[in-house]
Amino acid sequence: MLKKTWGMAAGTALVAAMVLGAAGGASAAHDDNPSPKVGSYTYGLASIQPAAVPGGDASGTTRVKALPNGKLQVTVEAWGLSPNLPHAMHLHGVDGPALDQGCPGPAQAGEDGVVTVLDGVPFYGGILTSLTSTGDVTPASALALDRYATADADGYLYYQRTLSSPEGYANADTVQVIVHGIDFDGNGMYAFNADDPFASRSSSLGAGIPLEATVPVLCGGIAN
Repeated sequence: MLKKTWGMAAGTALVAAMVLGAAGGASAAHDDNPSPKVGSYTYGLASIQPAAVPGGDASGTTRVKALPNGKLQVTVEAWGLSPNLPHAMHLHGVDGPALDQGCPGPAQAGEDGVVTVLDGVPFYGGILTSLTSTGDVTPASALALDRYATADADGYLYYQRTLSSPEGYANADTVQVIVHGIDFDGNGMYAFNADDPFASRSSSLGAGIPLEATVPVLCGGIAN
């Protein structure tokens, strides 16, 4: 049973799988930047799961600001997430001048009917930065669920953090923001439930990891 934290083995497995991303061409729109030294990019966060996936009908917005002195401010606001649970969030993409291919959608669901982590990686690339609320922001914190923002009782989540040394990002307009985690059976935890057709499944990253904890629910950014 899994609530808010993961063992190092599970986190390591996620990192190893999610850093394997495919790059492709794309283009990005951006806001009117307040000054030549600030690049500000705002995107909608859209559900990427098929309608038949319970708990996948969420929405949100995100703003990524490249600030002077190499700092990066990320804001995420989301509605309709699994309530009272932490949601792993990351900047995904390709480190360097190459751009990712945007967000996957319901059509990318496999035979299991769910868009999994590995279904999405070829579109949005690997983890560049873990959007934790405190501490480390490298891919090593991919599943440090005790340090991610938690949705409230209504499924609303707000996150903002200014990163002084963001890991692996090239520019604010070359990333996707991905929000993970769906409590399919609504029992208030990320855990296996043999009686539920979705919660009974393992993550695409390994048989010992619940699908609930790693499944991507929202995506937004370049080419979206």
